[in-house]
Amino acid sequence: MGVIASLIYPRTCALCARYIGEYNAGILCDECLRLLPRTEQAAIPQNGTEGALLGITNTPSAVRKTMHLDHAAAYLFYEKEHPIRDLIHRMKYADRPEIGFHLGRQAAMEFLYAGFFDGIDVIIPMPLHPKRFRERGYNQSEFIARGISEVTGIPVDTDHVLRVRDTPKQALQSGEGRKTNVADAFDVRYPEQMYHKHILLVDDLITTGETSKACLKAMKRFRGAKFSVFALCKA
Repeated sequence: MGVIASLIYPRTCALCARYIGEYNAGILCDECLRLLPRTEQAAIPQNGTEGALLGITNTPSAVRKTMHLDHAAAYLFYEKEHPIRDLIHRMKYADRPEIGFHLGRQAAMEFLYAGFFDGIDVIIPMPLHPKRFRERGYNQSEFIARGISEVTGIPVDTDHVLRVRDTPKQALQSGEGRKTNVADAFDVRYPEQMYHKHILLVDDLITTGETSKACLKAMKRFRGAKFSVFALCKA
């Protein structure tokens, strides 16, 4: 942004609205960036995000093997009392997809130290149903994925996994309804092109993990593939 443009449209922090200047490449001021509710899960095996995906079981290693799950982590806690809630809402529903890109980029820079992306071949963002995509105009998970890709150099793929059922919002479901709501909601195409890949599935928010699990189940048709999961937030 040029000097004149910055005077007309001053760049402000997306959380506190303080001026952050034209030389700050992100969307948050230094103070808000420092205070983000980080999970630190990149360096924690068997963390809460993995627990949501594996479920309550006496044999988590067996479930992990069945799911072909290598590792999983979320970057931030989705806290109702924290402004992060409003930020994520704006990213998803208020035409601010660049929030996802910048937070994905920041998360990738912080997760690199833990080797979270080591060995991953391709990043697949959680797909939206075409109807939902037309209404929103973008897939926020793809913007998160592209932020991660910019830092890691890992390519993003949006061709091989599809959302084939337009399901009601998971937030409106409870208990077993979350599982049945997304059952058979995903499909894959050209599976042979993904054989034996290590795939990172990227989602914006994981609560119970049922949407991610349904997507991972569909991706089992990628024979010999293994999967990791990144969520921007964990509720």
